[in-house]
Amino acid sequence: MKKLIIFALIPAFMLFFAVACSDEDPKAQGGYDNDNNAGDEDAADTGDEDAVADDSGNTGDTGTDTDTADTGNTGDTADTGDTADTGDTADTGDTADTGNTGFEKIGDFNLAFEGKINVDLSQYMQIKGGAGDVNFNYRGTPYTFGQLNVLIVQLFPLAILQQNNVAVMWLESAPGLGAETKKVFGYTFPSTIQPGSTTMEAAQAFAFFGDININLQGGQFDIKCVRAASYQGTLNMESYDGANAKFNSFGDLLDPAAAGSQLPYPVCTD
Repeated sequence: MKKLIIFALIPAFMLFFAVACSDEDPKAQGGYDNDNNAGDEDAADTGDEDAVADDSGNTGDTGTDTDTADTGNTGDTADTGDTADTGDTADTGDTADTGNTGFEKIGDFNLAFEGKINVDLSQYMQIKGGAGDVNFNYRGTPYTFGQLNVLIVQLFPLAILQQNNVAVMWLESAPGLGAETKKVFGYTFPSTIQPGSTTMEAAQAFAFFGDININLQGGQFDIKCVRAASYQGTLNMESYDGANAKFNSFGDLLDPAAAGSQLPYPVCTD
């Protein structure tokens, strides 16, 4: 039996989307030291003034010196209020703007599937394809991938159980029995999912559009690259028992380029 190569995109994308960057402004501490120094200088100046007032004669005992000292402290308070300038460290909050340069919406999708979940792809004549279509827009171009036969066997859309995930794949056109590259729309969700309606993010479901290297006789389905990907949408799992699934889903497609090296597969460049 030949080894099956399939995909596990969900954890990498969920991890990347959850990252938020923030840095502390090194100027904040510097500002704090400067204010302390300023406070010390103010304290020193006040002390000198008090000393002069004491030396000025007995008239200082009338309380005039005390008033002068108080106003000096008031001045210090006003100066320390200048530490509000260290509020400029809020500018570091602008790093959050880098998150806005992340994932750009480049399309959307709507799909439905019903069929068997295959566990062995080594014998293509024993593979059982499912029913359902996927309609999606990619950078302004509409696509529809539907049911496909290979010779006399209906194979696509094809659902596969791989470790802890179920992957459903639609191809642009029927492949031959040998090795070739096709465009693919894929949808994955955890094998432990329960029936019901929820968001794709909550269900840890994931949709993608890209290229696949496929060899039916070799039992190989190897994702070559991705063009669009998303966990943003709604999933309605109508029924699921581990061996069969019926569901529909719709959502957005995002540009995966922002993920960079976080992706387990490269971004398509053509």
